[in-house]
Amino acid sequence: MITKQKHFYFIAFMLMASAFLPIVFNNLPPLIRSHHIWTSIWVLSLLVFYPKVFINKMMVYVLIYSVFLFVALNFMWNSMDEWNYYMLIKEYYQIAIGISVITYFLQSKDYIGLAKITKWSMVFLIITAIMTIVSSAIDPMYARNIVGVASINIESKSEAILSFTKFGGGNFGTAIAFMCLFPILIYYYKNTTISLLSKIQVVILLVIIFLALLGMQIFANILIGFVFSVIAFGGMKKMKQSVLVFGLFLSIILFTPKEVYIDSLFSISNSFQKNSDLNYKFRDLAIFIKSGADVEDIRTGTGIRANRFSQLADNFTQSPIFGVFVNSDKYAHGYYQKYLNYGTVGQVAGTHLHWMNKLTITGIIGLFIFLLIPYNFIKSNVRRFDSTFNFYYLLASLSILSYGIFKTMAGRETWYTFFIILPGLYYLPLLKKQNYIFRNEK
Repeated sequence: MITKQKHFYFIAFMLMASAFLPIVFNNLPPLIRSHHIWTSIWVLSLLVFYPKVFINKMMVYVLIYSVFLFVALNFMWNSMDEWNYYMLIKEYYQIAIGISVITYFLQSKDYIGLAKITKWSMVFLIITAIMTIVSSAIDPMYARNIVGVASINIESKSEAILSFTKFGGGNFGTAIAFMCLFPILIYYYKNTTISLLSKIQVVILLVIIFLALLGMQIFANILIGFVFSVIAFGGMKKMKQSVLVFGLFLSIILFTPKEVYIDSLFSISNSFQKNSDLNYKFRDLAIFIKSGADVEDIRTGTGIRANRFSQLADNFTQSPIFGVFVNSDKYAHGYYQKYLNYGTVGQVAGTHLHWMNKLTITGIIGLFIFLLIPYNFIKSNVRRFDSTFNFYYLLASLSILSYGIFKTMAGRETWYTFFIILPGLYYLPLLKKQNYIFRNEK
């Protein structure tokens, strides 16, 4: 007999599989592979069988944000450009689903079910990481090309790019998921008595994920993953030492002659293939520093990205409380879009700086209401988890949030990892028979 618990477990399983297992779902018939079918069934199931999820404290914050978005988009930001409008709605949708999933499992106290969903999600991510390595070996730029395929008018070329989706490699959202897993995998490497995996198996997973990121050639993910991994290896007890080491490292960089690290960056770039993105990023950064690191100089890619901060800051000062789109005549069709021109697939270039762009378009009020969601979510989890796990959980969560300082935080993979997988990893030891009573809710 199918119980309500089994029903919700199955729908959650399909929901996560459709998000994290593209090698299967990208090759299924359209109706079955649609992620939105499973989210619709999930929400309908909650409304019919478990509606009290929607009055949970975390869901209340989500509902407050939804009311704010509705009012703002219809009465304050009705001149907002299509790209930002679409991204705000999409982001809310993904966050709402993610929080509803984790809330159901915690509120129903189905911790074993949550642990199983998390375990399978990790299996899906590892399979996707392997297929990412395969896809990037064929074409290192496949992930970037898929993002920009909408701007390609030649049908044969766009079909060739989209054909890579059949291989099941990860996208930019998956790359963020890969990046944030390092701290918690390191936690289980250090705590094999409660881990489902041996130290060797954890190391293998770390290597696979790192190779996937390296293959995708997304510099920010590699850098952030590396920094938080170093802190995680140092551990909570050695946090002060880690901070001192980073401080010393930064001091050395500041006092080292410019020519030394310019030459070092050129040398690092030469270790990658000539036409690879990592080769370009290191070389471009070296040229930017060599030319004086002037953010107004947009002759390099680094200069262009750095210049977006000042452009967004200028826009923010025009309407700091409710966002740049509150005055359609002066800002929405003028200042903002004049200096933050559209990219190749219709997105405003400023969206690459997620938090600064959100502050600019939604204002202090909008950003504050939004941040109540991740802040209270992390706060509630920290109270629930033990102190040792908390350190690594916070590192993993902060790695995602800090990513938004430099890049776009987008994709269901990003938010499902933040709201479902990261807290769900705490419950994995329950799947070891001897640990069924290992962890209790506080």
